[in-house]
Amino acid sequence: MKANHLLLFLFLFLMSVPACSQTQNKDNKIVLNKTFRTSVGSMCVETNQPKPCAGYTVFLELNFKNDFVLVNEKNENECGVISENKYKTNYSIQGNIVKVEKLTRYGEPLNIKQFLYVKNSLIGKTIEVDRVEKEYVFEEIKIK
Repeated sequence: MKANHLLLFLFLFLMSVPACSQTQNKDNKIVLNKTFRTSVGSMCVETNQPKPCAGYTVFLELNFKNDFVLVNEKNENECGVISENKYKTNYSIQGNIVKVEKLTRYGEPLNIKQFLYVKNSLIGKTIEVDRVEKEYVFEEIKIK
């Protein structure tokens, strides 16, 4: 009798694994193979003559793949991309909540632990150094 119960339990467990996987893949579709971008800061440089290439804006791009998100911290100005810092991190999705394991800005942690997916945007909040809550809206962009 115990063997029958054990076999039934094992069978039901094995049948539920693909269902859980399919649910994750279904949720995944809201961000899978999409890239989202926002400005997270800027660096100003004082010069004695106007130089449009002296400072830059810091952008974060999140490119979601099947098993990870590729994060690209880009420093850009009117002259183009100055520098890039790319790294991979893990993410998970539950409904329209996207959780990203690690984000940085200026090489320091950017404490956005989760995003709300709303109409092709990811909205995340963090508490800044001065204890003010800051909202970041990452808009979906098309990569050429």
